[in-house]
Amino acid sequence: MYKKTLVVNINEGIHTRIAASIVLKTSELKSKYNINLFIKKSNSSSEPFAISMLALLSLKIQKGETIEISCNEDSETAYQAVNEMFNFINFELNSNNTMSKLDAIIEENTIANEQIIDNIPVGIIVIDSNCHIVKINEYALNLIDSSEKKVYGKYIKDIIPTSELPSVLKDRIHQIGQIQHINNNITISNRAPILGKNNEILGAISVFQDISEVIGIQELNEKFIKILEASHDLICFVDEHRKISYLNPAYEKHFNINKNFILGMDLMDISPNGLRIKVFNTKEKLEKFFHRKDNQEIVSTIEPIFIDDKFKGIISISKPINEMKELVSKLERSQEELNYYRDEIRRHSLLNFSFKEIIGNSGSLREVLYIAQKASDSTSTVLIRGESGTGKELIAKAIHYNSPRKNNTLVRVNCAAIPENLLESELFGYEKGAFTGATNSKPGKFNLADKGTIFLDEIGDMPISMQAKLLRVLQDMEFESVGGLKTQKVDVRIIAATNRDLETMIKNGQFREDLYYRLNVINITLPPLRERKEDISLLVEHFIQKLNTKLNKNIKGITNDCIIYLEKYHWPGNIRELENIIERAMNMCDGNLITLKDLPFHIRSMDNKDENLINLVDGELLPLEEYEKEIIKIAMQKYKSFNKAGKALGITHRTVSLKCKKYGIT
Repeated sequence: MYKKTLVVNINEGIHTRIAASIVLKTSELKSKYNINLFIKKSNSSSEPFAISMLALLSLKIQKGETIEISCNEDSETAYQAVNEMFNFINFELNSNNTMSKLDAIIEENTIANEQIIDNIPVGIIVIDSNCHIVKINEYALNLIDSSEKKVYGKYIKDIIPTSELPSVLKDRIHQIGQIQHINNNITISNRAPILGKNNEILGAISVFQDISEVIGIQELNEKFIKILEASHDLICFVDEHRKISYLNPAYEKHFNINKNFILGMDLMDISPNGLRIKVFNTKEKLEKFFHRKDNQEIVSTIEPIFIDDKFKGIISISKPINEMKELVSKLERSQEELNYYRDEIRRHSLLNFSFKEIIGNSGSLREVLYIAQKASDSTSTVLIRGESGTGKELIAKAIHYNSPRKNNTLVRVNCAAIPENLLESELFGYEKGAFTGATNSKPGKFNLADKGTIFLDEIGDMPISMQAKLLRVLQDMEFESVGGLKTQKVDVRIIAATNRDLETMIKNGQFREDLYYRLNVINITLPPLRERKEDISLLVEHFIQKLNTKLNKNIKGITNDCIIYLEKYHWPGNIRELENIIERAMNMCDGNLITLKDLPFHIRSMDNKDENLINLVDGELLPLEEYEKEIIKIAMQKYKSFNKAGKALGITHRTVSLKCKKYGIT
């Protein structure tokens, strides 16, 4: 390469007429020596321009600036051509450098045209015949987020990889309304070659505009780009010209490439035998596993893109198999952990509700457990009867968790606790719009208990209107939800419980006889605690162990005289009452052994002769206050303090104080 520098001494610099003279001289030298000459500012980092009007005017060379004239060859003819151009500019043009009035008019028009181009609300890029940028306006600079200094003289594809201007130059074609991706913006572009008087190529021009400004989809475009950038899939777009138009960050990271080096490249130059080329040519969707050369497995889905039946390119979405395997592995580990914890919960549930955990050795209880164990092996309906607090729910759970249905749901419904107008929707569910407030459909308890067990507690309190609908479920295992038209089939095992006298209720018309016989297939009657008092000591020991953790206590046991009093008591509240009594006693206990003083007064005031607690006066009862006065008086005589008396009676010391004041007890 041969080059030579000179300082421009032309008063107005290289204006339009001077530029035309230099271009004419260049044409003469090319004809003479068959050599191309180039020019640039000597302090510029850009590549030198082939000498043309576009190049010279874009450089805006002023008087006193240093320019460099060069030739790509290093020969005698190159030396002669460069020197002739040097002498032409330095001597001939400098000797006649006064701008005429015509020059001034031409220059003013040139400046006006430049201002128009800079301020027009579309992007304009002009390249010379060597594809170097010689003009770019403010709109285009903003779109590519750059400056004149960084782009002038640069090869167009180094600045905008997706540019089609080199193809326009090569093929001398016009492109109208083409979609182009520029710096994550979608633009619509018109491109055309710039031809001289003799039809020679001078350069090319591209005029483009951001589509989002035209059709108001900027926000949508930004959201779409964010979605693509956040995706872990490897995403690639190829436009209808077979050029790479988009790669997401996951694609760049996985293949360790910089999109700036690949955007705008022809797919044939990157992967001529790949799957994308196949889909581009066939316009048919393709899904395939394949191996990369580094032994990585990829699964890809590649689809053609059609807009208004016009082919607009392809999209490739890939995922590394190792990532999928890792995800599947994590899911499998999570499932294993879930299965483990589910088995543990089930195991503990089975332990908690096994028949062995039901406390007691009395003959009446053993008979109950024998029937319950037989019932757990069956699918027949069970009716559990017994007073409140005898443990009906405990027996129901033991039957379920020892049955073949133990791995499915046990659903409990308290028929007495649900208002009559809501009971049907609770049991059978309801459809959206079935009533005011039913904004969504909701499954019923029978749906939830499908393949499992439903425990209908307090069945004797079910309204007579609901009993007929329950009878249908027992007979046919089908029902309709509230507001529903479709009959639903279920497979549910029913266990019912009640403390009511169903036989009397049948006589009084309060309970359906046909439902009673449907429920009463396997009958289990739990004995009250007063009929199994030999179990009290075992139950007390169990409750102490259970409640120590709850109350953060360390109670070791209970005295024998306390057990005697507990066995003497008639227990109207059964086992539930016993547990409450033991919890109260543990709260009152100051040591680690429950004694008589820790029991409620109504229990420890009983003697061993089974005499009545309340003595009648001449066979008549006295007013309640008289008995209260006597109790308070006895307590104060025995304990001598409000605090101790209150503790013994199960009331507060303040209540004792007020009662003493009321009854005049000192």
